[in-house]
Amino acid sequence: MRARTAALVVALLLVSGCGSDSSNRARASSTTAVPAVTTGPAADASSPARTPSGGAPASVDSSSAGASASANPSTASTNSGGSGTPALDGKVGVGQFAPALLRPDRSSRVVVEVRSQAGASLRQASLDHLNNVLAQVSGKPVALQGGPAVPGGARDWTPDDLRAEADAPGTLPQGASDGTSAVVHLLVVHGPLGGDTSVLGVSVRGDVTAIFIDQVEASGSVVTGSAGIESAVVTHEAGHLLGLVDLYLHTGRQDPDHPGHSTNKGSVMYWAVESSLVGDLLTGGPPQDFDQADLADLASIRGA
Repeated sequence: MRARTAALVVALLLVSGCGSDSSNRARASSTTAVPAVTTGPAADASSPARTPSGGAPASVDSSSAGASASANPSTASTNSGGSGTPALDGKVGVGQFAPALLRPDRSSRVVVEVRSQAGASLRQASLDHLNNVLAQVSGKPVALQGGPAVPGGARDWTPDDLRAEADAPGTLPQGASDGTSAVVHLLVVHGPLGGDTSVLGVSVRGDVTAIFIDQVEASGSVVTGSAGIESAVVTHEAGHLLGLVDLYLHTGRQDPDHPGHSTNKGSVMYWAVESSLVGDLLTGGPPQDFDQADLADLASIRGA
């Protein structure tokens, strides 16, 4: 059996990843957006919402040991959420956009704009799981929507590159068409983060995550199926944008050696899943869901 060469590492810039067999992966179109698909607030994980047939990819989280993501904040969005509602501004630190995603008085729905380079999409199951998780923890409709293709081929990406790509012409602004949609930008790209092939994905801003598809595809093994790893990574990345762990609330429960991560091996927010740990955690792969402490934090942010 092939030894797993990449870890599902989670930290802040933040790292997480998942492998996938290209034969099971819907390939992204090199052109425009696919239709949005919306899931209701009470989405049931047993009947996942269907995402666009165009194969819009999902997101990942990535980081190297304890790296912390630069927010690169800029001028607040001019989109208004309505009378008395603060304008939505995703150009903040990782985790600081959590209230806009979770609180009912900050946005009416969540829109995930999924953009990829040619041949760099994620499995439908990963997208369905992301859709359901976001709907369940936010209590809002969630739409996964394609966007303009990410141009070019494999390269060494920097956080600044990814932030700039998320803001490229034609991408969705915060507020989207009605001024009340909280937008998440998910980028799926070829090539590593700054030459580091151990990084599978990264969160670089409050509303931006990226997945490094080549590293993701290489991370699976016979023992640890890449499909399960992929879904875990997508959820893990979403967790960081939602403020986990201690990126927004600062409860003191994050792993002191791996800020932004859980010490619980049963949580998808656990700091790392490497080849040996995957077998220890779960023979079928890493955890793909938040634990009770994660859910309690999300409920607190949502009700704050």
